[in-house]
Amino acid sequence: MTDFDYFKIVKWVLIVLLAGFIGQFGKSLAKHLMEKARLKRKGSSPKVGETAPIADGRRIEGTPDMHEPHPAAISPEEQAKQDRKLAKTLGKQANL
Repeated sequence: MTDFDYFKIVKWVLIVLLAGFIGQFGKSLAKHLMEKARLKRKGSSPKVGETAPIADGRRIEGTPDMHEPHPAAISPEEQAKQDRKLAKTLGKQANL
C-alpha cells in the first residue's frame, strides 16, 4: 500500500486555509481603503460624530444628512433618476 505523509497534507491544508483567510480580509481592507480614498477625493471626509449611511441608503434616525437636499426640493424627474441609480447600485451589490 501507499504511505501518506500526513504532515505534508496537514501543512498544505493549513496553507490553503490561511491563504483564503488572508484573501477574504484583504478584500475587505481593500474595499475600506477605496471608500476612504473616494471620500477624500470628493472632499467630504466623515467628521467625528457623523454617521455614515447604512448599506441600503437609509440613515440612522436623528442624524442630519448634510449632502442631500430636502426631498421636497428635488424634482420628480431627478428623484426618478436617483431611484434608478440606487436600484442599479443595489443590483450590483446583490451580484457580488
